[in-house]
Amino acid sequence: MAYHFPRPEYRHDLLRWTQRVADALRAQPGLLQVGDFDDPANGRIFAISIWESTERFRAGWERAMASLGTEPPYDLWETRPLEVVALAELDEPTAMTQPGR
Repeated sequence: MAYHFPRPEYRHDLLRWTQRVADALRAQPGLLQVGDFDDPANGRIFAISIWESTERFRAGWERAMASLGTEPPYDLWETRPLEVVALAELDEPTAMTQPGR
């Protein structure tokens, strides 16, 4: 998951870029779902991809980004640095037995 903080004047450029990334990811084996979500109250866009495995994510991400060429000018388009978070699904029975739950 990536958190984007677009400058208003570059929002359209950033959305075009995230669409290009999503299109490149869709061509990768192991991708289950991809999408962009708006958080207008906080001025953020979330770009989310869900994969069969961490290994598929790493390989697919690398190939997709290589197919796009250079990185966009995030420092120009965004008000603060891009934040990327990799999440792993919890094993529900284990999560429910953890202290403090």
